[in-house]
Amino acid sequence: MNLETGDYIIIRGWDKTNFFRNQWYTKLENKPTRVWVWGNGKIYVAHPDLDLIPLENDAVYDKVKDADNLPNHFEYKKKVKEFDKISGHHPIPDERPLLKFLRKKDIKEEEEPENKMSPADLKILNMIDKINDGDMELDTVARLFGSLESFISFISKKGFLQNLDPFKREFEDIQNSLFHAYVQNDPDFVYEIALAYMNGITKIGDDYYYDADYSELADLFKDRDMRVGIIEEILSGEYDTSQYWAYDSDDEYSDVYDNLDHYAKSVVDEHIVNELKVMQTLKFSQYKRTPNLFEEISEEQGTEGEIQLTDEVITRLMTDERSLEYLINKELDEVRSNLNSIYSGCYGDILSSQRYNELWGELVGVVVDSKDGEDYSYTKNVWNKDGTRGTKTAYGRRYKVTKCLKDIITGWLNVNQSKNGYNNNTIEYFGNYISLIKDAMEYGPMDWLDVPRLDDYPDWREMNKCISENVESYF
Repeated sequence: MNLETGDYIIIRGWDKTNFFRNQWYTKLENKPTRVWVWGNGKIYVAHPDLDLIPLENDAVYDKVKDADNLPNHFEYKKKVKEFDKISGHHPIPDERPLLKFLRKKDIKEEEEPENKMSPADLKILNMIDKINDGDMELDTVARLFGSLESFISFISKKGFLQNLDPFKREFEDIQNSLFHAYVQNDPDFVYEIALAYMNGITKIGDDYYYDADYSELADLFKDRDMRVGIIEEILSGEYDTSQYWAYDSDDEYSDVYDNLDHYAKSVVDEHIVNELKVMQTLKFSQYKRTPNLFEEISEEQGTEGEIQLTDEVITRLMTDERSLEYLINKELDEVRSNLNSIYSGCYGDILSSQRYNELWGELVGVVVDSKDGEDYSYTKNVWNKDGTRGTKTAYGRRYKVTKCLKDIITGWLNVNQSKNGYNNNTIEYFGNYISLIKDAMEYGPMDWLDVPRLDDYPDWREMNKCISENVESYF
């Protein structure tokens, strides 16, 4: 379809996987826009915010057949802004309302356009086209503007930044300056950078996720008294404190039984009663520190050093605190062993959970948005034993980093915007989320993470809750 300057077209579609196309054409979808044909064969169309944008080959459009009485470029831009104020920027089902509005004679033709493009601006746009097409060397641009950074700053102020492709290999020497300018223009551009250069960053819906490597995360903690391997185990949830210490009770009655809730205590009581009934008699030494009730019952029964365990006697023993404590701690081996197992398991589990939450608390809001990750599976290419290639299902865990990713890249670019090239490092050079964070922690603007003071004892409220909940697993 042949187009000429002054024609009007209506853009219907484009390659919506392309970041720049979306930036250019979203506001023009299903709306008429004016064509501007340049002498070098390039075709541009008017944009309400970006002035002129290129009409690329993948754009799908219809030509307005009756373009009579439609305004010129600058009047068109004014008209579109007026129309947006009326429509509230809402999408319109077709072009007719806007076409009708464009034909209204309420703009004085004799007024000097406010945004008239100067010949110098046209030359700058032509220069950008040549850079994108590889027809102009960056050294030439640097000589004309004093430096490439000055050129980026200049076209950013002019509003021409969106016409330049920042991911071109030719721009690697000014990558930081260029990316910084783009992020200042559009803060969400950080996500395009991340997807282009950062391994392990995945987009799912509108959010971004980091595929966890716990050894990498553990390396972010400095000035630590704890080995990095233990930090890694804690963060991964695989840390078991019982493999380093044995958390046994030396007083099962006070540490466990006495802290059980009413129901859990009744379960243990029932088990003790049944065990005493099976025993039938209880022998004890008068020379050891036994409860007074033992000797009292023995005297009543006339059985020195021995108690006949009738139902009445068992009831008396169960209601005497000193006697029940002695039975649990000294006589009933199975009951004591079960209570100690509950105590030891809860002690280790709660301490592990506390340390997990405390270390992840240092990462949340700085490296990840939340400690609540999600498991996923993927197909991995492997070598089989016979030397052939095959696949297997592998598993990973990822964490949302949408906010942190944006803060980290933006902060790093603010510090490194003038440091371009290999020696000074670029985001492309790091190629990894954690590597970029380490650089930001070493040279700014971030700080290394400190291992918080970790408690050596579990929260007693969590302990009491845990041992009560686990009683039925043992009794």
